[in-house]
Amino acid sequence: MMPTDALVFECALDAPPEKVWRALTIPEYLKRWLRPTEELDLSVVTAEENRSLTYRWRESGAGAVVGAEESLVTFELTPTSDGGTWFRLTHAPLALPVAANSNGAPALMLAA
Repeated sequence: MMPTDALVFECALDAPPEKVWRALTIPEYLKRWLRPTEELDLSVVTAEENRSLTYRWRESGAGAVVGAEESLVTFELTPTSDGGTWFRLTHAPLALPVAANSNGAPALMLAA
């Protein structure tokens, strides 16, 4: 199930899935396409060649938002009848569970 605060972008590309896949997985092409900064940490979470790719996305360094959560960026590639690709990008926050013994603020309990 997709988180409600995920960003989704979809469009048709005039290139076959194999070519789009190369743009997403070959570092030199990825740099030209996404233009990631040096402070961006990308690591592959899942990959199904020419179909789906998910990166764990985390910004660090001076420009990063303090306390920002990691997110997952998923690229889905579907071949179209005209030889192109239906492209879907989903950028979703990575919700991490809070430990039961965390030092977070306690919940308020009201007396009956």
